[in-house]
Amino acid sequence: DLLENLEKQSAWDRFYRRNTARPFKHFDWFLGYSTLHGILGQLLEAVDSEGPRRLLDLGCGTSELGPRLYCQCPFPLHVDCVDFSPVALALMRAQFSSLPPPGNPASRLRFLLADATHLADFQQGTFDLVLDKGTMDALLRANDGGLAATRALAASLRVLRAGGFILQVSDEDPDTRILWLQRLRTVSVTVLELDTDSRMGYFAYIIKPA
Repeated sequence: DLLENLEKQSAWDRFYRRNTARPFKHFDWFLGYSTLHGILGQLLEAVDSEGPRRLLDLGCGTSELGPRLYCQCPFPLHVDCVDFSPVALALMRAQFSSLPPPGNPASRLRFLLADATHLADFQQGTFDLVLDKGTMDALLRANDGGLAATRALAASLRVLRAGGFILQVSDEDPDTRILWLQRLRTVSVTVLELDTDSRMGYFAYIIKPA
């Protein structure tokens, strides 16, 4: 049901609702904090920002990445975890009181309802880093000719600050993903193969407005 309806909120609500009857456990698609915190830290430090860095976790689900970054990042970091599933967000908000203190007293963590294809509640140039771990993969599998994925990428670029980055984490082959990204002709793309213990190949696509 889920794999055939990856672009539908109702399918994701059902997926997360199945987990409400059991003790909460974070779920990360592809890769988690232990593998990705290094590259996330490098990108955040590379941004020239006078105030707190701002990170958007796009389609956060019940991932541990946003909360772990909030708890462990030593410099001020504002993390906005967004999803279109209110069920996933309710699960995440319920865990907030049990989190350790932030890594920096000026850091902030929020869980917000938002549609990745619009991000209408965010102004242009809001974020230093947009993290997209599997969200674009789900949208590219929608039966709409790539329309939702194209809108989501445009929305991510709109809310990105000058000098910021989009980090897409995916299992899609670079020959396919880069070809799709470069249709925009307005971004540069760097690809890194992520070192994991899995036999699956995972890639980091670092996207920067040209």
